[in-house]
Amino acid sequence: TATPTETPTTAMPTETPTEALTETPTETPTDSPWCRVAYRGNNLGQTVDVTNRGATTAVYGGTTYDLAPGCCKADGTCFRWNPTSADCVAGNRGISSGPNAFVPTDFTQADAACKAKDPDSALCRTEPSLTGSAKRHPPNCRRAGCGYDTLFIWTNIPCAGYPTEAPTDTPTETPTDAPTDGDEGED
Repeated sequence: TATPTETPTTAMPTETPTEALTETPTETPTDSPWCRVAYRGNNLGQTVDVTNRGATTAVYGGTTYDLAPGCCKADGTCFRWNPTSADCVAGNRGISSGPNAFVPTDFTQADAACKAKDPDSALCRTEPSLTGSAKRHPPNCRRAGCGYDTLFIWTNIPCAGYPTEAPTDTPTETPTDAPTDGDEGED
């Protein structure tokens, strides 16, 4: 170079050069892998891994099934309809037209439908703890009405091997005692 440094660097060069940086970064980051388990409405033993948040159907055993919400209240109670008005979360599967007709839902619509019936509810996120024939238990709400037993039920349970959602924006109120950055003892 025309003006060399006073002290030469001691770092060894890499064997292969670093790839060129992107000149224009993407405006929004790409989504991380995403997958949620959908359970058959009448059988906890039949599951489908759904990798598209916008899907309204799922394929099981070569057959395509509609997706419907499985809602859980904060206390873990599973529901498919509003007991005070008898409105099904995503319409009644037995009705083909009109305001109470069933509409298959994608993940976002399913979660919003749960919250619309009960603001303190969401898609079930509890793994099943009972057998495939358990009645009215999370996450599929078997035999809980609305004709959803023949469908697959959305949950907010990540598929095996997929990451969970990003950490919350709000940290815990009580800090931990253990150091997190390895600089304990420094002032």
